[in-house]
Amino acid sequence: MDSSQATTMYPWKEIIPRMEEIRAEATDQFIAAWKNAQSRRTHDFTWHETMGYVIVKRDDAARRIVLSPRGPELLKEMGLVFDPGSVSTHPQDPGAADWDIAAAGPAAEAAETRWRPAHARFALRCEPPYLRAFSLEHLALQTTQCLRERRRILKSRLDPDEMLLSISQFPLLGTGTYIDHQGAPNGPLLRSQLLPDICLNSQPPFTLEIGGIVDRRGVVPYTGVPVFRDTNTVWPFVDEDLPADPYKGGILTQSCESNRDSACAMGSSTVATATPSAAASPADLNANGLPSNAPWDALLNSQPPPPSRPLLLEPPSNKNCVLLDSPLFGIGSGGVLRVTLCAADLDEARSLHDQLAPISAIMAALTAATPIVKGHLVNRDCYWDVQCSTVDDRSAQERGIVPLTTAKGTLLKSRYGSIDMYLGPDETRADPAFRRVYNDCHFTYDKQSFWKMKEDHGIDSLLALHVSRLFVRDIHYASENMLSTGETSSAMSGQEHFKRFLGCSRQNICLYPPNKCTSSGWEVEFMSLEAQLTDAENAAFITFIVLLSRVIISYRLNLYLPISLMDQNMARSQKVNAAGEQLFFFRRDVFGGRDGKSNGSGRISKRANLTPSRNTRPTSAGAERGTRGMNCSGVYAKAEYVELSVDEILNGSEAFGVTGILNIIFTYLNTMRLEYDVEQALRRQLLLVKRRASGKLCTLATWMRNFVRTHPEYQNDSVVSQSINYDMLRAMNDIEEGRVAAPELLG
Repeated sequence: MDSSQATTMYPWKEIIPRMEEIRAEATDQFIAAWKNAQSRRTHDFTWHETMGYVIVKRDDAARRIVLSPRGPELLKEMGLVFDPGSVSTHPQDPGAADWDIAAAGPAAEAAETRWRPAHARFALRCEPPYLRAFSLEHLALQTTQCLRERRRILKSRLDPDEMLLSISQFPLLGTGTYIDHQGAPNGPLLRSQLLPDICLNSQPPFTLEIGGIVDRRGVVPYTGVPVFRDTNTVWPFVDEDLPADPYKGGILTQSCESNRDSACAMGSSTVATATPSAAASPADLNANGLPSNAPWDALLNSQPPPPSRPLLLEPPSNKNCVLLDSPLFGIGSGGVLRVTLCAADLDEARSLHDQLAPISAIMAALTAATPIVKGHLVNRDCYWDVQCSTVDDRSAQERGIVPLTTAKGTLLKSRYGSIDMYLGPDETRADPAFRRVYNDCHFTYDKQSFWKMKEDHGIDSLLALHVSRLFVRDIHYASENMLSTGETSSAMSGQEHFKRFLGCSRQNICLYPPNKCTSSGWEVEFMSLEAQLTDAENAAFITFIVLLSRVIISYRLNLYLPISLMDQNMARSQKVNAAGEQLFFFRRDVFGGRDGKSNGSGRISKRANLTPSRNTRPTSAGAERGTRGMNCSGVYAKAEYVELSVDEILNGSEAFGVTGILNIIFTYLNTMRLEYDVEQALRRQLLLVKRRASGKLCTLATWMRNFVRTHPEYQNDSVVSQSINYDMLRAMNDIEEGRVAAPELLG
């Protein structure tokens, strides 16, 4: 793009006076998308994946591997020009292709890959050129090959001393020498004591989003990651890279010169909150903290609201933690693996959104790949909660540190996190599987946009509530087109304002409205997977999610859990070896509840409540449980939700009356009358998931942790040195390229 035609971008501080106007436009854009979807034909199911890679550079003589900030340079060499003012790229509808996608083969498809930059200069993202039609043959025989061919294309552009890895986070990011041409920290863009500005992509959307997070929060968002305590780890542990006490009275010492609490401080704005707060008008709320003239009694539990959340007078503890001080640690700095499902219609999208959410914690545990943060073994295997914390842009008022005066309300979660609520069915379509008690968490939402969608345009209450909760947050930047009026504004795609708000609230499951530019329908994005080392692993988990989505719709599975239990599951999934040692709340009977009757008492049966019988056996979760038949009785039979291991959830357990998600998928495949080679290829992919769930294969996080702890140079002090990191990443690259076998990881 010619620099003279470059789109002007405005930072968060400059768009504060226009924020309510932007919110109103975003609300109108969603309403328009919703209305357009009402009259459109039903879409065939399609899907696509998003992959991310990290570029590293090795120095064999020094036994050191650092990040390579050549991402923008590689994109330029491939002839790709990034438009900072454009809406995010999106694969086209398969009907728009002028060639047969399925017949073209992996090489042709990979050649058309949509490459794009990430926030970090050393990371790249990519998507297929077109939404993939649902084809079991393509899923079985071409997915892995497409990923491999795509990786081969990018590798061909690398220098001889560079490597391409699909890892969630570079192990040494933020400590010592970790990037080529590193330079000094405390630059004007990142304002970080750990990361120099060379780490950040210099394009305005990325610099403005990072700056907007810091400015809106009012302070640098420190994140503490608990250190894994080994035999020689200095304890108590103190992170020497940052001040020993970065907090002062609940506010970080390093300020960012922002005298505004939030862009939500518009005086004309009215809000409602599910948790009583100073920002809500009590006269407008019922006993549940929701609009009194909305039919919530038919939708939500009529339990009394929880006590008001106390102010967080004490800051989070930084004891025995490594400290991170930049949003770049959590956004766009590592590999990603996401699966986007384009549903037939809104009803199917709502079902996928709700039913996939309870499985997200299970998949996070199963794909855990980040046991090392800032050069230390940490006491967790997943990066999800670290990412959520580093991009937390809530102000002091929204976090409950100081009383509410100008903010819209107290926000209990970061802008990244698990979902706040289930969408349930449209009010005109009953679904007995959905019960109002499942939405048992409290959150703040924008009252003005809620009533506009519901009363003025007829959008059902739950969908309107889901969308209006986006508008209690700010966008971090805006393009010139977004702030313009008249013909320029009407010539836009019609969704840029709304998509900016979506980008400020990324959850484990995301719902996207139809995209009129690409002719796609309602979409659901599965976000909690961590990128895997090899293309075969990534393809296996893509296949699992796609097939699970078809099984959910075909068999009308009921995976509903109360949101509060799902949040507990997400917390458990972060722990060390969660796939093998943790228990997760899950529905005992995933086929029950569709007849309008509860398939249990609604009680939660914890494993401690189950009295072991003589027939006990150790399980992958490391506990001994009593053996009960499928027609069991007692406490367990009455429980609607039980604590299960990942093995029991996916592979089933006759002893505990659990069918197993993978067994249901295998049953589905048996009904499809597949060609032998297609069926066997699908089963091989699912076998990797099955064996990892059973504990026969380990997660990448476990493999990395074991590699470090058995390395001859490791001092049992939790420290991952440059030489250990060099040997580990070289070994990982050799495994990915097939030069070294890793039977404990891949079988």
